[in-house]
Amino acid sequence: MPIKPAALAYPNLLLKRARQERGWSQQEVANLIEAPQSFMVNRWENGTAFPGPSYREKLCALFGKSRQELGLLKQPSVVLVPSDPLAPVYDPTIPIHLSNVRTLIGREQLLAQLKQQLCCPENVMLSALYGLPGVGKTTLAMTLAADSEVQKHFRDGILWAGLGQQPDLLALLSRWGTLLGLSQEERNALKDDKSWAQALRRTIGSRHMLILIDDVWSLADSLVCTIGSANCSYLVTTRLPEVALRFAQAYAIKVPELSLDDGVQVLLQMVPALLEMEPEVSRNLVQAVGGLPLALSMMGNYLLVQTRHRQPRRVQAALACLQQTETRLLLEQPQTGFEHVLRLPAGAPLTLKAIIGMSVDMLDEASRQALFALSVFPAKPSTFSEEAALGAAGVETDTLDRLVDCGLLEITTQGRYQLHQVIADYASSKRSMCNLSSVAKKG
Repeated sequence: MPIKPAALAYPNLLLKRARQERGWSQQEVANLIEAPQSFMVNRWENGTAFPGPSYREKLCALFGKSRQELGLLKQPSVVLVPSDPLAPVYDPTIPIHLSNVRTLIGREQLLAQLKQQLCCPENVMLSALYGLPGVGKTTLAMTLAADSEVQKHFRDGILWAGLGQQPDLLALLSRWGTLLGLSQEERNALKDDKSWAQALRRTIGSRHMLILIDDVWSLADSLVCTIGSANCSYLVTTRLPEVALRFAQAYAIKVPELSLDDGVQVLLQMVPALLEMEPEVSRNLVQAVGGLPLALSMMGNYLLVQTRHRQPRRVQAALACLQQTETRLLLEQPQTGFEHVLRLPAGAPLTLKAIIGMSVDMLDEASRQALFALSVFPAKPSTFSEEAALGAAGVETDTLDRLVDCGLLEITTQGRYQLHQVIADYASSKRSMCNLSSVAKKG
């Protein structure tokens, strides 16, 4: 099974959609068609390999679809690089917006604001979304990409870049070059990001395009992706307020956690069995994670499994389990669909602990210890003064500033500080571990 370089591969979104619509993992599909390794399915979906004849037959039988419906034709009917150089270009790596995805709750006003900002006559070129890890920035970007009004406004197409902490920018620019119709000869002559940017800008010309740059950790990385003309607009998503504000200035928007009522709606939509319980049950769950959408999704998926038989003993045990901080931090979710852009290490489970840890790991040791120390204060909506923070953490003000710039510590309009509940839980668990380690060393 020959493997293509990632820069030359096109994901098979039809095959991936068929699997996700049935709720199967890549390992389950591999088992059902008797493929020896799940990575084979992964390669077929990301386009770096093509299944052999026997596997094509098994996949068609498994999903009850034709080869064309599963994107398994050697000569696909959908041409990814249009023969007309001015035809609209829609990046095939935009995460799939499944038809059966639950309604997006509590984001109507924010989506309307974003659409107005992107589609306004004044042509706002640079926009950004920032907020806590797991707050739903990528989901908002995906929703915008699938919006018919947004697609109509950006009539020449939409490009997508999923960056992460260590992006392969040359591979990304090469893929865009292929999508935009640069010839192999032209692509071979381009050796660095500067020459790629110049070539892509010439190719785009006066076209009206939207370029979505997701999961940005470095301002420099995002600027490499600004390869369009004056008629193009860009939307960056990042967990780092400093990056968002430097990129988009006045057009940087903070994505908040969900309100208590919206969070309850999310849980009830995911777990109908909660409707049969006292309202306080759902409200307590939302408050336990501070309305963070990813945490609600993880709890909802967990409860959906535990409540499917309506067995009271099992339901009560599941609810009791979710009262434990460490359990909530370690709930797992497959790295597919909405959350596949988080760029966790290969094979690492998607947990709240893991995605928060990515932000904490970028801090210097003094800032990490300060964050852990600040967990002694009650979480949001409670606040604490700068004087109290400095005393508890034993640091100078510049350390608090670094925590704010990284999005881990919030500052209110009154100049006081607060920690989101999930960040406080993570920091508290780390503080406890440090205390235990210190006691063990003394012993």
